[in-house]
Amino acid sequence: MIRINLMPRAKRAARATSTGGSGSSTMWAGAYFGGALITIALCAVWYVSLDNELQAQIRANNELQQRIEDLRGQSQGLEEVQAKLQQSLALAEVVEQLEAGRTGPTRVLMELSNILSTGPGAGPTIDPEELERLRRDNPLAGFNRNWDPRRLSIAEFTEEDGETSIGGAGRTNEDVAEFLRRLALSEIFVGVTLQETRAVEIEGIELIGFEIHARVEY
Repeated sequence: MIRINLMPRAKRAARATSTGGSGSSTMWAGAYFGGALITIALCAVWYVSLDNELQAQIRANNELQQRIEDLRGQSQGLEEVQAKLQQSLALAEVVEQLEAGRTGPTRVLMELSNILSTGPGAGPTIDPEELERLRRDNPLAGFNRNWDPRRLSIAEFTEEDGETSIGGAGRTNEDVAEFLRRLALSEIFVGVTLQETRAVEIEGIELIGFEIHARVEY
C-alpha cells in the first residue's frame, strides 16, 4: 500500500524542531541534578571529616585536662612529703644536738685521757694519713710518742658553749709544749692557743704553770 504524507513541509519542520528541543532540556536538567547530588555528597564528606577532627580534638583536650589534674594531685602529694621530710630533718637535728650535749663532754674527757696516756693507741685523735702528711711537710709537726705524760698535770678544765680552758703545770717548758702539740693535732680541739706560762712552786718543786684556751667540736 502506498502512503502519501500530505502534511505541509513547514509543519513537519516545526514538529521536528519541537521534538529535538524537549530532549535537550531533559539532558540539561539531568546534568544539573547530578551536579547537585555530587555537591551534596562532597559537603557531607567534608562535614563528617570536620566532625571527626573535632571529636578527636575534644578527646585530646579531655586527656590533657585529666593529665593536668593528675599532676596537680601528685604535686600536692609531693609538697606534703617535702613538709614531712623537713619536719623529720628538724627533729633529727634536735636529737643530734641533744645527743651531742649528752656525749660531748664524755668524748672530750676521753680525748684528754688519750692525750695524757702512753702506749699503743695513745695520743691525740687524728687521721694517720693526715699525720703522715704533716710530718712530711714539717718533721716537728707530729708528737713525741716517748713523752712521759706524768711530767704534766691538769689542775683546771672548764667548758661552756664549746669554749674550753685548761690550766695546769708541767715540769719544763718542753712538757707544756708537747701537751700543746697534742692538743693542736687532735680532731676534738680546734684553735688551740697558749694564753700564758708562769713559774709556780708546788710542794717545794718548781714547775711551769700554763693556761690554754681552745674550742671543742663534738
